[in-house]
Amino acid sequence: MSLNPDEFLESDDTKSVVNLGRTGVYLSAIEGDVRTLMRTFQRLQAYDIASFFDVWKTLNFSLIHFVATEKNSRQNFMRTTYRLILSHFQSDAILEIRIGVIYALYLMYFTQPVNFPNIAIRVPMDIWIMLTKLYEYCRETEIHDVVYVFDKMMEDGAFELVAWLDDNEGILRLDGDEDGVSAKVASRLAQIEHEVMSSAQAGIGDLGASKRQILLTEAYRANKRRLVNTRLVEQATREFYATEFGTELRPDDDLPGA
Repeated sequence: MSLNPDEFLESDDTKSVVNLGRTGVYLSAIEGDVRTLMRTFQRLQAYDIASFFDVWKTLNFSLIHFVATEKNSRQNFMRTTYRLILSHFQSDAILEIRIGVIYALYLMYFTQPVNFPNIAIRVPMDIWIMLTKLYEYCRETEIHDVVYVFDKMMEDGAFELVAWLDDNEGILRLDGDEDGVSAKVASRLAQIEHEVMSSAQAGIGDLGASKRQILLTEAYRANKRRLVNTRLVEQATREFYATEFGTELRPDDDLPGA
Protein backbone atom coordinates (compact mmCIF):
# COMPACT_ATOMS: atom_id res chain seq x y z
CA MET A 1 0.00 0.00 0.00
CA SER A 2 1.34 3.41 -0.90
CA LEU A 3 -0.19 6.29 1.02
CA ASN A 4 0.41 9.96 1.51
CA PRO A 5 1.80 10.48 5.04
CA ASP A 6 -0.63 13.38 5.48
CA GLU A 7 -3.49 10.87 5.51
CA PHE A 8 -2.19 9.55 8.82
CA LEU A 9 -2.16 12.90 10.56
CA GLU A 10 -5.49 14.61 10.13
CA SER A 11 -6.11 16.99 13.02
CA ASP A 12 -9.12 15.17 14.47
CA ASP A 13 -8.62 11.56 13.39
CA THR A 14 -5.16 11.32 14.90
CA LYS A 15 -6.87 11.32 18.30
CA SER A 16 -9.03 8.33 17.36
CA VAL A 17 -7.22 5.05 17.99
CA VAL A 18 -8.29 1.46 17.35
CA ASN A 19 -7.67 -0.32 20.64
CA LEU A 20 -5.47 -3.38 20.12
CA GLY A 21 -4.76 -4.01 23.79
CA ARG A 22 -1.26 -2.86 24.67
CA THR A 23 -0.89 -1.19 21.29
CA GLY A 24 -3.14 0.66 18.90
CA VAL A 25 -3.30 2.12 15.44
CA TYR A 26 -4.72 5.44 14.31
CA LEU A 27 -8.18 5.15 12.83
CA SER A 28 -7.06 7.49 10.04
CA ALA A 29 -4.31 5.04 9.04
CA ILE A 30 -6.78 2.24 8.29
CA GLU A 31 -9.21 4.75 6.80
CA GLY A 32 -6.50 5.96 4.43
CA ASP A 33 -5.69 2.40 3.36
CA VAL A 34 -9.34 1.67 2.58
CA ARG A 35 -9.79 4.97 0.76
CA THR A 36 -6.78 4.26 -1.46
CA LEU A 37 -8.10 0.78 -2.28
CA MET A 38 -11.53 2.06 -3.27
CA ARG A 39 -10.29 5.05 -5.28
CA THR A 40 -7.76 2.96 -7.19
CA PHE A 41 -10.43 0.46 -8.21
CA GLN A 42 -12.85 3.25 -9.12
CA ARG A 43 -10.34 4.70 -11.60
CA LEU A 44 -10.35 1.41 -13.54
CA GLN A 45 -14.08 1.76 -14.28
CA ALA A 46 -14.35 -2.02 -14.07
CA TYR A 47 -16.88 -4.38 -12.50
CA ASP A 48 -14.99 -7.69 -12.43
CA ILE A 49 -13.31 -9.33 -9.43
CA ALA A 50 -10.08 -9.92 -11.39
CA SER A 51 -9.55 -6.16 -11.78
CA PHE A 52 -10.23 -5.58 -8.09
CA PHE A 53 -7.88 -8.39 -7.12
CA ASP A 54 -5.14 -6.86 -9.29
CA VAL A 55 -5.53 -3.61 -7.33
CA TRP A 56 -5.52 -5.55 -4.05
CA LYS A 57 -2.28 -7.33 -5.00
CA THR A 58 -0.61 -4.20 -6.36
CA LEU A 59 -1.31 -2.38 -3.09
CA ASN A 60 -0.30 -5.44 -1.06
CA PHE A 61 -3.52 -4.89 0.82
CA SER A 62 -3.39 -8.24 2.62
CA LEU A 63 -0.55 -6.76 4.71
CA ILE A 64 -3.22 -4.82 6.59
CA HIS A 65 -3.83 -8.00 8.63
CA PHE A 66 -0.39 -7.55 10.21
CA VAL A 67 -1.83 -4.62 12.18
CA ALA A 68 -3.48 -7.09 14.57
CA THR A 69 -1.61 -10.34 15.05
CA GLU A 70 -2.88 -11.25 18.53
CA LYS A 71 -6.14 -13.17 18.92
CA ASN A 72 -7.64 -10.71 21.38
CA SER A 73 -7.00 -7.74 19.08
CA ARG A 74 -8.58 -9.27 15.96
CA GLN A 75 -12.23 -8.43 16.69
CA ASN A 76 -11.69 -4.71 17.19
CA PHE A 77 -9.46 -4.50 14.15
CA MET A 78 -11.70 -6.48 11.79
CA ARG A 79 -14.93 -4.81 12.88
CA THR A 80 -13.36 -1.39 12.45
CA THR A 81 -12.01 -2.25 8.99
CA TYR A 82 -15.35 -3.71 7.87
CA ARG A 83 -17.09 -0.59 9.15
CA LEU A 84 -14.75 1.70 7.21
CA ILE A 85 -15.28 -0.33 4.03
CA LEU A 86 -19.06 -0.22 4.46
CA SER A 87 -18.91 3.56 4.93
CA HIS A 88 -18.22 3.78 1.17
CA PHE A 89 -21.49 1.99 0.39
CA GLN A 90 -23.77 5.00 0.07
CA SER A 91 -27.00 5.17 -1.93
CA ASP A 92 -25.52 7.89 -4.15
CA ALA A 93 -22.16 6.14 -4.65
CA ILE A 94 -21.31 5.17 -8.21
CA LEU A 95 -21.65 1.52 -9.19
CA GLU A 96 -17.89 0.86 -9.23
CA ILE A 97 -17.59 1.93 -5.59
CA ARG A 98 -20.57 -0.13 -4.43
CA ILE A 99 -19.22 -3.18 -6.23
CA GLY A 100 -15.78 -2.45 -4.82
CA VAL A 101 -17.24 -2.55 -1.31
CA ILE A 102 -18.53 -6.08 -1.87
CA TYR A 103 -15.19 -7.23 -3.29
CA ALA A 104 -13.28 -5.58 -0.42
CA LEU A 105 -15.48 -7.27 2.20
CA TYR A 106 -15.04 -10.60 0.41
CA LEU A 107 -11.24 -10.40 0.34
CA MET A 108 -10.93 -9.00 3.88
CA TYR A 109 -13.09 -11.84 5.16
CA PHE A 110 -11.42 -14.70 3.28
CA THR A 111 -7.83 -13.48 3.80
CA GLN A 112 -8.09 -13.59 7.59
CA PRO A 113 -5.25 -15.58 9.22
CA VAL A 114 -6.13 -19.28 9.35
CA ASN A 115 -4.93 -19.62 12.95
CA PHE A 116 -7.76 -17.37 14.20
CA PRO A 117 -11.55 -17.78 13.96
CA ASN A 118 -13.02 -15.67 11.18
CA ILE A 119 -14.62 -12.44 12.36
CA ALA A 120 -18.03 -11.93 10.76
CA ILE A 121 -19.04 -8.79 8.88
CA ARG A 122 -21.57 -6.85 10.94
CA VAL A 123 -24.09 -5.15 8.66
CA PRO A 124 -26.94 -2.86 9.81
CA MET A 125 -30.35 -3.48 8.27
CA ASP A 126 -30.44 -0.32 6.14
CA ILE A 127 -27.12 -1.22 4.50
CA TRP A 128 -28.20 -4.85 4.15
CA ILE A 129 -31.23 -3.78 2.13
CA MET A 130 -28.99 -1.78 -0.21
CA LEU A 131 -26.56 -4.70 -0.53
CA THR A 132 -29.30 -7.14 -1.48
CA LYS A 133 -30.72 -4.66 -3.99
CA LEU A 134 -27.29 -4.41 -5.61
CA TYR A 135 -27.09 -8.21 -5.63
CA GLU A 136 -30.42 -8.43 -7.47
CA TYR A 137 -29.37 -5.71 -9.90
CA CYS A 138 -26.15 -7.60 -10.70
CA ARG A 139 -28.13 -10.80 -11.27
CA GLU A 140 -30.41 -9.01 -13.74
CA THR A 141 -27.57 -7.26 -15.56
CA GLU A 142 -25.33 -10.35 -15.55
CA ILE A 143 -22.48 -8.93 -13.47
CA HIS A 144 -21.69 -12.50 -12.49
CA ASP A 145 -18.65 -11.84 -10.28
CA VAL A 146 -20.68 -9.87 -7.74
CA VAL A 147 -23.32 -12.60 -7.61
CA TYR A 148 -20.67 -15.29 -7.11
CA VAL A 149 -18.81 -13.35 -4.39
CA PHE A 150 -21.99 -12.48 -2.51
CA ASP A 151 -23.20 -16.10 -2.65
CA LYS A 152 -19.84 -17.34 -1.32
CA MET A 153 -20.05 -14.99 1.65
CA MET A 154 -23.62 -16.06 2.35
CA GLU A 155 -22.65 -19.74 2.21
CA ASP A 156 -19.84 -19.16 4.70
CA GLY A 157 -22.06 -17.21 7.11
CA ALA A 158 -19.89 -14.13 6.65
CA PHE A 159 -22.62 -11.62 7.49
CA GLU A 160 -23.99 -10.77 10.92
CA LEU A 161 -27.09 -8.57 10.72
CA VAL A 162 -27.39 -5.93 13.43
CA ALA A 163 -29.73 -3.05 14.16
CA TRP A 164 -26.98 -0.45 13.88
CA LEU A 165 -23.20 0.05 14.00
CA ASP A 166 -21.46 2.00 16.73
CA ASP A 167 -18.78 4.12 15.07
CA ASN A 168 -17.01 4.41 18.43
CA GLU A 169 -16.83 0.66 19.16
CA GLY A 170 -13.27 -0.32 20.03
CA ILE A 171 -12.04 3.27 19.57
CA LEU A 172 -10.00 5.18 22.15
CA ARG A 173 -9.42 8.93 22.25
CA LEU A 174 -5.93 10.25 22.94
CA ASP A 175 -5.13 13.74 24.15
CA GLY A 176 -2.05 14.22 21.97
CA ASP A 177 1.14 12.92 20.47
CA GLU A 178 4.29 13.16 22.56
CA ASP A 179 7.34 14.65 20.85
CA GLY A 180 5.92 14.01 17.36
CA VAL A 181 6.66 10.28 17.67
CA SER A 182 3.64 9.27 15.60
CA ALA A 183 4.48 11.70 12.81
CA LYS A 184 7.95 10.17 12.47
CA VAL A 185 6.61 6.60 12.53
CA ALA A 186 3.88 7.45 10.02
CA SER A 187 6.45 8.92 7.66
CA ARG A 188 8.60 5.80 7.96
CA LEU A 189 5.56 3.60 7.38
CA ALA A 190 4.69 5.42 4.16
CA GLN A 191 8.27 4.84 2.97
CA ILE A 192 8.07 1.13 3.82
CA GLU A 193 4.74 0.79 2.02
CA HIS A 194 6.33 2.30 -1.09
CA GLU A 195 9.23 -0.16 -0.83
CA VAL A 196 6.89 -3.10 -0.31
CA MET A 197 4.96 -2.11 -3.40
CA SER A 198 8.16 -1.88 -5.45
CA SER A 199 9.47 -5.16 -4.07
CA ALA A 200 6.26 -6.95 -4.98
CA GLN A 201 7.00 -6.23 -8.63
CA ALA A 202 10.36 -8.06 -8.48
CA GLY A 203 10.83 -11.28 -10.41
CA ILE A 204 9.08 -14.36 -9.09
CA GLY A 205 11.56 -16.89 -7.78
CA ASP A 206 14.18 -14.26 -6.96
CA LEU A 207 15.44 -15.45 -3.54
CA GLY A 208 16.94 -12.09 -2.69
CA ALA A 209 13.69 -10.31 -3.51
CA SER A 210 11.73 -12.84 -1.43
CA LYS A 211 13.95 -12.27 1.61
CA ARG A 212 13.60 -8.51 1.19
CA GLN A 213 9.82 -8.89 0.99
CA ILE A 214 9.85 -10.75 4.31
CA LEU A 215 12.01 -8.07 5.95
CA LEU A 216 9.79 -5.30 4.60
CA THR A 217 6.68 -7.11 5.83
CA GLU A 218 8.17 -7.39 9.31
CA ALA A 219 9.10 -3.72 9.26
CA TYR A 220 5.60 -2.80 8.06
CA ARG A 221 4.03 -4.72 10.93
CA ALA A 222 6.34 -3.16 13.52
CA ASN A 223 5.83 0.41 12.28
CA LYS A 224 2.07 0.09 11.84
CA ARG A 225 1.68 -1.11 15.43
CA ARG A 226 3.93 1.69 16.69
CA LEU A 227 1.76 4.43 15.17
CA VAL A 228 0.42 5.07 18.66
CA ASN A 229 2.65 5.49 21.68
CA THR A 230 2.09 2.41 23.86
CA ARG A 231 2.00 4.34 27.12
CA LEU A 232 -0.72 6.66 25.81
CA VAL A 233 -2.81 3.70 24.67
CA GLU A 234 -2.49 2.04 28.08
CA GLN A 235 -3.45 5.28 29.79
CA ALA A 236 -6.49 5.75 27.53
CA THR A 237 -7.56 2.12 28.05
CA ARG A 238 -7.37 2.48 31.84
CA GLU A 239 -9.38 5.72 31.71
CA PHE A 240 -11.97 4.06 29.44
CA TYR A 241 -12.52 1.16 31.85
CA ALA A 242 -12.66 3.51 34.85
CA THR A 243 -15.32 5.64 33.15
CA GLU A 244 -17.42 2.91 31.55
CA PHE A 245 -17.22 0.16 34.18
CA GLY A 246 -15.98 1.87 37.33
CA THR A 247 -12.98 -0.46 37.24
CA GLU A 248 -9.61 0.91 38.33
CA LEU A 249 -6.88 -1.14 36.65
CA ARG A 250 -3.68 -1.37 38.65
CA PRO A 251 -0.32 -0.73 36.93
CA ASP A 252 0.53 -4.45 37.04
CA ASP A 253 -2.86 -5.59 35.67
CA ASP A 254 -3.00 -7.01 32.16
CA LEU A 255 -5.02 -4.73 29.90
CA PRO A 256 -8.24 -6.24 28.47
CA GLY A 257 -7.66 -7.36 24.89
CA ALA A 258 -3.87 -7.52 25.34
